Amino acid sequence: MPKGVLCGVLLIAVLLGGAPAAQASDASIREVVITHAQRQIKEDKRFLKAMRNLDSRRDLRKAKAAAGRQAASVTQWQTALAAEQPDTAPIGAAKDRMLEALALYNKGIRRLQKGINQALANGGNSGVRKARQALKNMRTASKRIGQAAEIIIG
Repeated sequence: MPKGVLCGVLLIAVLLGGAPAAQASDASIREVVITHAQRQIKEDKRFLKAMRNLDSRRDLRKAKAAAGRQAASVTQWQTALAAEQPDTAPIGAAKDRMLEALALYNKGIRRLQKGINQALANGGNSGVRKARQALKNMRTASKRIGQAAEIIIG
């Protein structure tokens, strides 16, 4: 995920201070989004650092491990958000959009892992190409996550 998207979400969360909501369930959704976005920023830094170079087998193994950690982190966010129930329609729609975007992001991670595994097994460049295409899809998903987070946070 681009750092700018999540940093923007975090900045909005800090500025609004978690924005007190009229509905308790909407407030709990906001809290889940804020806490997981803050945690995800650290994971994203590690992930992006590992994805910079995919040239050697060592780099590919690091990327594979980072992708696994990233998938676990996003799944944790998705599970926590899915358990919450919104009180208002706009928050519910934004929650659904975020869940769809998180699922798309996980799909991109799975494709990335598949490409990395292919590159490791065959030593071929086609796996690296597939991995880089998956990263593009993940960027799109991260933009959607950021947009949904802006709606939820306020």
